[in-house]
Amino acid sequence: MSTQKYIMTVLALTIFIGFTDCSNHTGGNPQAGKIIADSSSTQQTHSSTTDSLKLQKDELTKIYTQAIAEFIKAVYQKDKITFDTLYFGKHVYGQPDDFPDIELPETIEKVQIRLVSPEVGQKKQAERKSLVYVNMMGWVDKEKAEFLLVVFINGGEHQYDYFINFNYNSSTKEFDLYKIEFENYLHSDGQKPKRITIYKDGKYVGSN
Repeated sequence: MSTQKYIMTVLALTIFIGFTDCSNHTGGNPQAGKIIADSSSTQQTHSSTTDSLKLQKDELTKIYTQAIAEFIKAVYQKDKITFDTLYFGKHVYGQPDDFPDIELPETIEKVQIRLVSPEVGQKKQAERKSLVYVNMMGWVDKEKAEFLLVVFINGGEHQYDYFINFNYNSSTKEFDLYKIEFENYLHSDGQKPKRITIYKDGKYVGSN
């Protein structure tokens, strides 16, 4: 056998052994398993997993959208303020309160919704004083959902905070509004403002 043929034979055997080793290795990268799997049962399992993840993302999108809708309605109910556009910061810093990997509807309660990075949000606030920027944080589980919406205006001035709480209704399989609280930072003089309950058990109770 010539040297060239010998080298090609060894190389082919090495590649074959390498593929065989990857195929038999069950504790490695799940992406490798996904690439080499070709049975119908494995494909069905992967499809079910994808559907499950999609469902979770859909549920998160729904409750975040619901929270924003309640915020818009609460602001109008309390101060008769309407918005043309709201900018929400998509902050992702590896923290539990990071904004989830979801896309918000283009409009909620007839208000234009824009999801931007904090850097873009900061730049836009500097360019336009009237722009309303919201840093939204959420904690959602099977029993309740809690949101904090920190609102900035006037080029990045901290204006107020809204705390929106939902309870999960197992009968309707929906989240019901429980309570909305409000803190006004506009005239706080650097002090922690009083937290005021404006919705209780899903009903508006005033702002005093």
